[in-house]
Amino acid sequence: MSRAQVLEADWIWTGRAFESGLRLAVDEAGRIEAVGRLDRTATRRLPGRALLPGFVNAHSHAFQRGLRGHGERFPEGAGSFWIWREAMYGLVESLDPERCRSLCVQAFREMLAAGITTVGEFHYLHHGGAGADFGLDQAVRDAAREAGIRLVLLEAYYRTGGIGAPLGPAQRRFETAGLEAYWAQMDRLAATLDPARESLGAVAHSIRAATPDEIGALHAEAARRGIVFHIHVEEQRREIEESLAAYGRRPMALLNERWGEASNVTAVHCT
Repeated sequence: MSRAQVLEADWIWTGRAFESGLRLAVDEAGRIEAVGRLDRTATRRLPGRALLPGFVNAHSHAFQRGLRGHGERFPEGAGSFWIWREAMYGLVESLDPERCRSLCVQAFREMLAAGITTVGEFHYLHHGGAGADFGLDQAVRDAAREAGIRLVLLEAYYRTGGIGAPLGPAQRRFETAGLEAYWAQMDRLAATLDPARESLGAVAHSIRAATPDEIGALHAEAARRGIVFHIHVEEQRREIEESLAAYGRRPMALLNERWGEASNVTAVHCT
């Protein structure tokens, strides 16, 4: 069934402003092929509506949809990120690939319903069980395809449980054994991408999960490959205190020293 049509709404966002009197042509594949004062008859009128491009959710942990209503019920003044994180770890330990896929489908469909058409999935829950199977990487990809959302899989490097600390039991499912293992998985993912619906970005989860040298090496290789780089920075006061104790610098200052200019970096929770 062809999806070709010409839409005419009261306003269309052009990149500069909302303008009236414009039409938008969609081709048989459902892609926008032209916007403007087209000499083509509108096949569908949308009165009282404005058309604009789909939104991008640049930072998602879709599996955490399973936490809704379960991770924030604390006595007044008793809650914290670290208590919430224990609830998140409980969810992690309960998930198999099918349940992970189901939760991600639910989250992605809710995004689409809100007008989000592309998601940057900051993905650190890699393994379906014991061992480095990276099975949940595929679960997220399958969920995006089922929901119909464009996916930027932001594949997270996660090697330590804190600055100088080993991984905890639940964090084993996040583990990347080292830089070589990380880029090997990235190459496996890249070989099977559907360019129309998927792309990759590199991630160091945080300075809690990777050393400054590892973060520097990840960023340099991401830049060499021409892909984006994301990292959690200064998410929590404790993280800042531990960075000052270990390195004599706050995380952002430390990373600025290592990177210099870093136009391809998205710093998340940079408070």
